[in-house]
Amino acid sequence: MHQICSDIRADRYMLIDLTARAGEKARIVASNWIYDAIDLVGLDLIVRMAVRNPVEAQALPPTVDAELLAGYGHVDIMGIPLRTGSKRYALLLTAEAPGRLMTRAVAKVELLCGYALSMLAGKLGATSNNDPLTERERECLFWVAEGKTTEEVGVILGVSTSTANSHLTSSIQKLGARNRALAIATAIRHGLI
Repeated sequence: MHQICSDIRADRYMLIDLTARAGEKARIVASNWIYDAIDLVGLDLIVRMAVRNPVEAQALPPTVDAELLAGYGHVDIMGIPLRTGSKRYALLLTAEAPGRLMTRAVAKVELLCGYALSMLAGKLGATSNNDPLTERERECLFWVAEGKTTEEVGVILGVSTSTANSHLTSSIQKLGARNRALAIATAIRHGLI
């Protein structure tokens, strides 16, 4: 992020994950903003600023106090929406001086961020948002990966062999695998077990 800020001449950045489940809010993934500025402005308004492309000081949402932002060093403001697979992000870049941000570098920033986000998807919580397995399916798959038979999995989990087999079949289908071995490999690769 520091290299991206340098390329576009920004002083501050905030990367926001906009992919939220029902009832959840967007979340800040990375930022070098002062906490007081985030707290005073509020995440909802920050998200509204970030999804505009580009944000100009005079085009701030009416409920955002431009003087308040300027007091924290956010005078020149630019929002860049980003997509990585099914995930949506927004990058909010700010500078302490008006007209400092280099809008001609936006394409480069989008490319670099898209690449970085796709490489870090697992570390940014993609597993929790994209985990198709139920807890019981995950447990059954884990024990099979540990070398247990379906009968042993049933005993360990206190369910019938038929129920354990049903959970395993469901996990295989949800992971798009052809068999248990491929389902285990897929689950391990995606950090599900």
